[in-house]
Parts: sequence; structure tokens; C-alpha cells
Amino acid sequence: MAEVKQIKIEAEVEESSDNSSTDNKDGKEKTLVTRMREIAEVALDTIKSEVKQEIEERISPVEETATNLTAQVKEEVEAIVQRVRDQYETEREELLQAEIDKEVETAVQAVHEEYKAERDRLLRTAAEAENTKKRLQTDYQRQLKFANEGILEGMVPVLDSLEAAIKSVTERVEESTVSPAFTTFNEGVQLVHKQLLDALKTHGLAPIVAVGETFDPNQHEALLVTPSDDVPDGKVIEEFRRGYMLHTRVLRASQVVVSQGPAKVEETSSDTADDTDETDAAE
Repeated sequence: MAEVKQIKIEAEVEESSDNSSTDNKDGKEKTLVTRMREIAEVALDTIKSEVKQEIEERISPVEETATNLTAQVKEEVEAIVQRVRDQYETEREELLQAEIDKEVETAVQAVHEEYKAERDRLLRTAAEAENTKKRLQTDYQRQLKFANEGILEGMVPVLDSLEAAIKSVTERVEESTVSPAFTTFNEGVQLVHKQLLDALKTHGLAPIVAVGETFDPNQHEALLVTPSDDVPDGKVIEEFRRGYMLHTRVLRASQVVVSQGPAKVEETSSDTADDTDETDAAE
């Protein structure tokens, strides 16, 4: 390519030499320096053009290869980016699912704890309500059971009066002969006393059995304690006033005499000795 360019320049120089001789002859052409410059410029332009063409011819495959490589690299980069994006989306979904599962578990645990607390509260409330119901029922039954306590307590003196009358009439009948009418009247009073006592028993009133029973301070009121050879110590000998029970409650305690057991022999002997000494001293 350099040889071609040189030949072209030489040819042009020769041509320019011939022309310059002609020009000198004619006197109308330019100087040799100016012409050489123009020839150099034309040659330079030609060289530039050829070099540019050659460069383009050599660069074109390179550019095509680079384009192909760029496309492949771009595809690979896009594939890598897509894989990274997919992996990121997968990990993000897994993280979100883990967070959602954790929040759901926390919410379920909170709801379970709340349900358990509410259940315990309702069970306690139900138990308290049931206890209150039973207590109210018990109070109601007790109040209903002892609602007539005042009335029955007022009827006890009536029973005392009837028993005193019956006792008085019975003693009188036993001591002397009375008319049949009086005996009939006595029997009528006893019948009325029995009917009244039976009627009061249906309402929970019952007499306290005292004579022959062991002294009970909850049911008996001891008016006197006396020695007795027949009745053991602590037993009730006699009843002065009958007591009554209203269901399980003592309405009135029985007034009784309690046995102290047999009298002590030593005390009796010492009393006898003292009486003997006093008699001797008097004599």
C-alpha cells in the first residue's frame, strides 16, 4: 500500500513537472511549491480515505464480534440479575412468611391466653354464683325453718301452764276422790295439751328429754347439784322446767337438778364423830 502511494505521488510529481514546464512556458500556472502542496494534500486525503476504509474493514468484524459479545454478556448479566431477583424474591417471601407465621403464632398465643384468662374468670364467676346460690338457699331454708321461732317461743309458756294444770289436777285426783266430771275435765285438758304439743312438733318444736340423761350444758341449766345414791354422778335427777328444741336450735334450756353421786363416807364418819364428841362434852 505504501508503494502504491509512492508511485501515485511520483506520477503526480512528474505530471506536475511537465505541467509546470508548460506553465512556465505559458506563464499562467502556479509555482512548483504551491503545486507540490496541493499534490501532498490530495495524496494525504487519498491516504486518509484509504486508511479509513481499511480501518473500517478491519474494525467492522471486531465491532460485530463486540456486538455479539455484548449481547451475550447482556444476556448473561440479565440472566444473573434475574436469578438474583428470583432468589431475592424467594428469600423475601420466605422472610415475610416467617414474619407472618411468627405474628400469627403470637396472635394465637395471645388469644389463647386471653381465652384461658376469660375461661378462668367465667369459671370463678360461675363458682361464686353457685356458692352464692347455695348460701342464699341455705339462708332461705334456715330463715324459713326458724321463721316461726317467735311464735313457738310464745307458745312455750302456754305449754308450761297446761302442764302445771295437768300436774296439779293429777295430784288432786290421786289424793282424793273427785267427781267424774272433774276427771273428764282433766282428761280433756291432757288431750288438748297433747294435741297442741303434736301440732307444735310438726313445726319443729320438740321437748328436751332431761331426767336420766347426762348433763349437757348446751341443753340443760343446772339449778342444783345434790348427792344421790341412786343416780350416777353427772346425771339429771329432776326437771324443774321443761326445755324445748326448735329443729337443731335450743329454744329454751331445761332447768334441772344434777346428781353429784353418792355422798363421801369419810365426811359422814367425821360428821358422826363430831356429833359424838359434842354429846360427850354436853354430858
